Amino acid sequence: MKVGLFCYSNSTNVGDFIQTLAVAQHLDQEYHLVDRDFMNQYDGEPMAVVMNGWFTDEPDNWPPSPSIIPVFLGFHISRESAAIIREHKEYFKRYAPIGCRDHMTAEYMRECSIDAYVSGCATMTFPRRAADLAADKVVLVDEPLRNFLRSERRDFVFISHELEPYMSQPLRFQAASELLDFYRENAGLIITRRIHCAMPCAAMGIPVVFSGMKDGRTRIVDILGLHCKQAKRYPRSRLADFPREVVEFEEKKRQINEDLHARLVALGVKVKVPAWQ
Repeated sequence: MKVGLFCYSNSTNVGDFIQTLAVAQHLDQEYHLVDRDFMNQYDGEPMAVVMNGWFTDEPDNWPPSPSIIPVFLGFHISRESAAIIREHKEYFKRYAPIGCRDHMTAEYMRECSIDAYVSGCATMTFPRRAADLAADKVVLVDEPLRNFLRSERRDFVFISHELEPYMSQPLRFQAASELLDFYRENAGLIITRRIHCAMPCAAMGIPVVFSGMKDGRTRIVDILGLHCKQAKRYPRSRLADFPREVVEFEEKKRQINEDLHARLVALGVKVKVPAWQ
């Protein structure tokens, strides 16, 4: 069967593009891009689409086109858009069980009598990097440098996951791919407020500390047992207070892989086990 993954005309967040790359690594056939926020406009032949992502900036465009066969795994819906579940619960029931990225989304589903479970996210399935890779850079991802001692932060690398709005879709995907390569090859520790930096990097075997606020959307980091610590400006944080242990969750990764593969194979989509080339 034809299979589609998301592009994002409404997003300049690298994390969205990483979510698409996370699913793409499981496919053993050509895939097509469909805009996450305008799936109702798709009018081609039937196509399976993995609903791994955040929904929705365009609630009036829900549900997707009848030609789209949704594969609900890693599905998250914002609190502001939760009314979509109630309004279209028969649609969700048709494709249940709904694999939700987090407990909050699963609870929304169950409140509407929709079969749902916490599947995790495809960004948790990136393969581990080589254990002997000499990577020692401290990388701050959307975590301000000013929150750390001046004497320590001179050698830090600061990266933002916010892209320039003028960038084309291919350039946004290229930026996401190159960032993943940079993290894998260079990071000895990542401190980040972005869950879609924390999760793929932890999956790659990189020491990660999640420094963002934990709420219904971001508590997914608890599924993995990620280290969580907020950096502070007053007094400034010390690097020694941030652990550098690699978190082990290969069993959870295996479960997500098997879940995703089973759902796709049932629709006639060809899959493969992700591996670094």
